[in-house]
This record gives sequence, structure tokens and C-alpha cells, in this order.
Amino acid sequence: MYKFLKGFLNFIVQIIYPYKLYGKEKIVKGQACVLVGNHYRLWDIIHMACTTKDQVHFIAKQELFDKKLIGYLARKIDAIPVTREGNDIKAVMTALKYLKNGEKISIFPEGTRNRTDADLLPLKGGAALFAIRAKAPIYPVMMDGKTRLFRRTRIVVGDPIDLTEFYDRKMTAEDYAKAEEIIRDKMLEIIHGFQAERAAKSEKNKKKK
Repeated sequence: MYKFLKGFLNFIVQIIYPYKLYGKEKIVKGQACVLVGNHYRLWDIIHMACTTKDQVHFIAKQELFDKKLIGYLARKIDAIPVTREGNDIKAVMTALKYLKNGEKISIFPEGTRNRTDADLLPLKGGAALFAIRAKAPIYPVMMDGKTRLFRRTRIVVGDPIDLTEFYDRKMTAEDYAKAEEIIRDKMLEIIHGFQAERAAKSEKNKKKK
């Protein structure tokens, strides 16, 4: 069911909201990891799924599971329901189980879709906890702006975010907050670096003409 839905939905998305992925080869097949990204639309999960041939277990709001069709599909692809407060112990344990089994999970750490002009909303947390407890790398998957009808969106996979300094130690709330800040800074660094590189190339091409 997962492979079928991934292929079918990606086919539809590529027609209506086309996108191009850069750097997906960085994500190692068969390796446990946490995928994080900025979040604008419901179908952003397709971008995450298509970064790897492995199955990705999505962490999603409980409200989506309460909808008939979406809830049915979410269960079929082994998505992980979490309460809006984000303190669902069962969800945490399920996500850690997948990671410790060498599988991949995905979370949009902003906690909701970004309807503002900001590049990234404040993070709600969770990604650092999963990565540190499972000792799994975090890969930022960042969109260069909001998806638009029939206009190609560029999506960049960054290098893994290093949180090894937090491994094997008793974590405090301040430690997790620091780790989340590192994640947020790296997410912004990826997209700003990509935008700057494209701007430089564009300016170079103009000078050649």
C-alpha cells in the first residue's frame, strides 16, 4: 500500500505542483534517520517520501486520523498519530521503535503549516528527542518557498545535523531546547545557502550575456 500510494500521489503532485529534489543521495538506504522540513501544504509529505526508497513513517496530528479517508490512508502507511500538545508517550515510543529497527521517520517540527511570510516558524520540538534517544542522524529537507500551481518548487536535502554532543547524557529541558535551536539554525542555513548560490549563478549568467 505504501509504495502504491507514494507512486500514485507523486505522479499527481508532479503534474499539479511540480518539484525537483536536490541532494537526496545523501540519505543512506537502510539507515535509521529523522527527516525534518519546512511545512506549507498537506502534500509536503510526498517530498519527504521521495527522498528515499525506504518507507518513511510520518508523525501526524491526531486530527488527521479522525478524518475518514485521510485517517484510513494514514493507518495503512503506518503513520504515527500524536496529540497537538506533543506529549503523547505512545507516539514517542512508536517512533523510537521504528528508529531502533533501522527505519526512517519524518516530522515537520514547526507543528503546523506555515501560512506566514517567515522562512520558518518557531519549532515545537520532538525531532531532537527522537534523534538523540535513537542516536540517529537528522536530515533537513527544505523547500525553496511555497508550492504553486504548475510552477516548479526546488527542494534541498542538507547534510546530516550533528547532535552527537547530546548522546549518552542526562538531558534537561534546556539541553533539548539547545538541540532544537541547532536544528532550526541548520534548516535555515540550508535554504538560505541554496538561495544565495542560485542568486550568484543567476548574476554570473547575466554578466556573460
